[in-house]
Amino acid sequence: MQCLIIGGTGNLSYACAQAALAAGLTVFTLNRGLKPAESAPGAVTLKADIRDGASVRAAVGDRRFGAVVDFISYNPEQLAGSLDLLGGRTDQYVFVSTASAYRKPPVHQVVTEGTPLANPFWAYSRDKIACERLLVAVGRERSLPYTIVRPSHTYGRGWLPLAFGSSDFTIAARMLAGQELIVHGDGQALWTLTHARDFAAGLVGLLGHPGALGEAVQIMGEEALTWDAIHRTVAAALGVEPRIVHIPSDFIAAVDPGMGERLLGDKTYSALFDCSKLKRLVPGFRTTTPLHVGVRESVDWLLADPTRQTINAGVDATIERLLAAWRRAMAAALG
Repeated sequence: MQCLIIGGTGNLSYACAQAALAAGLTVFTLNRGLKPAESAPGAVTLKADIRDGASVRAAVGDRRFGAVVDFISYNPEQLAGSLDLLGGRTDQYVFVSTASAYRKPPVHQVVTEGTPLANPFWAYSRDKIACERLLVAVGRERSLPYTIVRPSHTYGRGWLPLAFGSSDFTIAARMLAGQELIVHGDGQALWTLTHARDFAAGLVGLLGHPGALGEAVQIMGEEALTWDAIHRTVAAALGVEPRIVHIPSDFIAAVDPGMGERLLGDKTYSALFDCSKLKRLVPGFRTTTPLHVGVRESVDWLLADPTRQTINAGVDATIERLLAAWRRAMAAALG
């Protein structure tokens, strides 16, 4: 089967391209070709900007695909454009949504695909919900076979799954420097993390699967740890002891609304997932990479080359501002 991955060089899409190739699929990736070193070996890159219809039509030509996997539609307008370009060229359009679309605050800690979608806190999640609704409507109107997949917090290849960011080295650098870092709440909420390799195994198992058509399927690992434990696992891989400061999510949101929406719209609450639907469709699915192994791999990759250790100055400044505000609040409360 021929599979087209829109993207192909990101945290998830790279792992999915690798897994699809290992499963014997012919894999094409559609991206601007700006990161050739980060493309999965064996995948054929079609150079185009998905937001530029003319470049996509030129790159794709008359090809048709057994599955198209869309990692980079973040709002209905983007998805509508991608569907117009590629929806008629595939037997299965796979839209990568998000588990943060599920109702917040949750009414039950265990989430299934039947949990209502509603997130009043985070615009990102609301846009993904709108994308899902658009895809269902288009699927009905155009008889387009589709599958919606919902990952939770995923990480891999240099990513460190932390509360204040996963894709850069900012929190790790603070740990190495002995600086304080923030964990929201009391650090005891349970959080489900999934290595990109495990997500990829689940997604590839759904490609070309008739039972997945017209369905939403969540793909998560089986390991749930407290936020304190997650940060301590990363610190252990770095060889340090973390200096954790617990600050309530509501306080963080009052000081920094941008960070607050990500916490109140996702990470504040315990999140456990029932993946029985996935396991019915992909009986061989199981978690293969526990957090301490995946984090060790990421840390080793990051430390091997200083140019990979990107610091987000804005996040670092936000942490310092939140710590200062919390100290002032605590001092005032204690008189």
